[in-house]
Amino acid sequence: MTAAITSSRPSPLLRAFTGVLCAALAFSPLPAAASSPASFGMFAAAPAAPASAGNTVGLFRLSGDPATAENLRSQILTDMSAAGFNVKGVALDIDAAAGKVKCKGGADACVGKVIEWLNKGAAKSGATYDYLVYGTVGNGTPASIVIYDVAKKAKVKEFTPSLNPDDLILPLALPRAMVATLNDYRTPPAPATPEEQKILAELDEPAKTPEELAAEKAAIDDAVGKVAAGQGELIDTSNIKVDLKKDFKEFCRNGPPKPRVNKDDPKDLRPACKRGPVFGYWQTRAWVALGLTAGALLTTGIFYSLGLAARGPYKSALNDLNNSGLDKTKPLESDAYTAMAADVADKGNTMRNRLIGGDVALLTTVLLAGVLAVIIYQDRTDAKDFIKTEKSLKSVSRIQNVRGGPILSRGMQGFGVGFNF
Repeated sequence: MTAAITSSRPSPLLRAFTGVLCAALAFSPLPAAASSPASFGMFAAAPAAPASAGNTVGLFRLSGDPATAENLRSQILTDMSAAGFNVKGVALDIDAAAGKVKCKGGADACVGKVIEWLNKGAAKSGATYDYLVYGTVGNGTPASIVIYDVAKKAKVKEFTPSLNPDDLILPLALPRAMVATLNDYRTPPAPATPEEQKILAELDEPAKTPEELAAEKAAIDDAVGKVAAGQGELIDTSNIKVDLKKDFKEFCRNGPPKPRVNKDDPKDLRPACKRGPVFGYWQTRAWVALGLTAGALLTTGIFYSLGLAARGPYKSALNDLNNSGLDKTKPLESDAYTAMAADVADKGNTMRNRLIGGDVALLTTVLLAGVLAVIIYQDRTDAKDFIKTEKSLKSVSRIQNVRGGPILSRGMQGFGVGFNF
């Protein structure tokens, strides 16, 4: 068999198109190849490190109580991660990190050097720290947890809570407060708008209509006019005289004093009619002081009486010793002399102790009598002020729409006036 091989030549039109295409490729600047380093394989440059998003937080280990610190650190990590922060744990606490950079000035002084050391290692992974969280916690002592701004080299805020093992709320609330603080620090809340300020201002007192405002103004003006018109009649208590003896019957009470509803109510200082103008103004404390004074006076009389009673036996024993004729220097008489002298000394001590007790009781009586005198003076002074106030009330009782009452308390005594409008 004979194989025949045939060939065909391209047409002139095809040859012309091919030539134009080759010329275009020869003079092309190859932009795609120049703009893509990856197309050169092993000669491509390494990719640049991505810029920080501003939310990377370096969370140090917290020093102090291990269990409390670890639980709180775990909760801070959970809450900050849930809030969108890129939290990276640091395997050391701030003091240990300061030791790594050979800094001995404490956490606040060494945090700058610690940042430089951390960022050198973090730059290899393409990220740097924007904020740091470090501190120390303990049970029963105030903790110190700091949020630190790396760029500004300043504290965002330092939290100093007192953690307690029995407190189940604070370990949950503290991390949330830290997240809220950091969010507000990064994006401060906008100031209140005029509309919001108006709403806040109206929370205490809602807005009123023009008619309500006009009615209030008219009522106030009317009340002020009435008070001004009656002021000339109101009060000039400087000329009111009080005589406790002459005014006794007019202001005394026959029953018990009016009970006080609470401690702010004034006491009922009206005198008791059955006790007369001398003892009627005495309050309870005066009677208590009188009882104590009388008891001290009775004790004084008893001690002095016992001392005088012991004086007779003492004198008798002393006379017996002096008239005995015994000589203490003689061996046969010394024992008898000693016995009689001991009896004299014993009876003398008894007499002396009783008289000293009388002196002490007498001094106590004098002191209590002075206290009683002061209390009586205060009670009568309070009664005068009370009666003067009552007389002042009667002098202004004819004024309409005006009411008053005495103000008698521990820190204030006077007269209060009120009116309706």
